[in-house]
Amino acid sequence: MFKLRDLDLSSKLKFILRKQKKYVGIEVDKDFCRVAILQKEIDSISFPILPFEFEIVKDEDQSGRILREEIESKGLTIKHANFSVPISETLFKNLKIPKAQDKELREAIEWNLREELGNPEVSTVYDYAVLAEEDGFFYLVIVITKSDMINRIFSIGEAAGIQPIVIDSVGISLINLALLQRDKVESHSKENNICIIHLDKNECYMLFSKDAITLQPLDFNIERYEQMSPDDKEREVIRLIEEINYFFLAINEPRIIYTSGFFVKYPEIKAYMQLRFGSRFFLEDLDPAIALGMDYRSSFPLQIFATPISLAYRGIEE
Repeated sequence: MFKLRDLDLSSKLKFILRKQKKYVGIEVDKDFCRVAILQKEIDSISFPILPFEFEIVKDEDQSGRILREEIESKGLTIKHANFSVPISETLFKNLKIPKAQDKELREAIEWNLREELGNPEVSTVYDYAVLAEEDGFFYLVIVITKSDMINRIFSIGEAAGIQPIVIDSVGISLINLALLQRDKVESHSKENNICIIHLDKNECYMLFSKDAITLQPLDFNIERYEQMSPDDKEREVIRLIEEINYFFLAINEPRIIYTSGFFVKYPEIKAYMQLRFGSRFFLEDLDPAIALGMDYRSSFPLQIFATPISLAYRGIEE
């Protein structure tokens, strides 16, 4: 959804990418990387190897070398990939703008951003997508991140010998996957409100998307939760449910909430949430295998790798 405007693929490179059968997504966080590789054969998608995760460091060159070593240790050669930046490093802005061509649209977006944000103290980059059209207006989401974050991805990629093709926000990758899954399940296909609760190592949050994208950080720490007693875990989940309920005071409740990330590791959180929420809404795993229509029978927890799988799938789509 959000390509770098200054990333110009030559026609030769586009031809190479169209011919390849393996597509790579790399999620880059502050202290870990997750890698997913998809293989396309006629009408089927599969994993040539299962997704994997490893630690990285602050130094970009060293992190790139670690990435290259991890890939080479699995007998792989990767030259191009889609990357992500953490959701904490991206800012979502929603705008309603009269319909226009791309040039005029960008001028209107930049004017609105200058009016709202002024002159930021650090250099930033942005891109946008149209979420909806109605009565002569575009409903847009603009994703803004620091130039330093984009430069970090390029530096890591250069040290690893991998050229970034797309750089996206983790949040957009999760929403894209949820949209794919919604359209695969007939009973969910008419659901317009996309809501995701994502639990992860460094960040936990809710995402809500309809004509705008809303991000709500959640005060939940996976590492702390792991150390709690059963009673304390129950109290912590109750507190999390109350925080989620507070969020729904400001938006229309969805019929379905997709549970993502470490929910797969702690199924008791989802079970207790569903019990407490009752019939208000249904909690469904954000499952990359369902979203991509894959014949997947392993117990390996794909949900933890939702972001890099979504990024890899973009290569197939494009």
